[in-house]
Amino acid sequence: MRKTDVSALYTAFPHLEKLEKLWGSKDGRDFINALLNDTRGGTRQGFPAEHAVTILRLLLEHDALFPQFEDSTGAIWQDPERQRRPR
Repeated sequence: MRKTDVSALYTAFPHLEKLEKLWGSKDGRDFINALLNDTRGGTRQGFPAEHAVTILRLLLEHDALFPQFEDSTGAIWQDPERQRRPR
């Protein structure tokens, strides 16, 4: 069962309920990730902060529960230099 409360998100953006059918799949992970990235050539407004936080929590929870679908190669917050540094 998912821990992230999506009730306010779905009330504000009912079309995002599509995630319920996609949860636990690669398509679900891709859907969440697309919500967090501009896929409209710079014309996307983005979500209000409270909903953006919920979407980010969904992504983190999905990755924790279904790590086989995680794709961190394109993550904008990833530091490529950090990966090259010896530990």
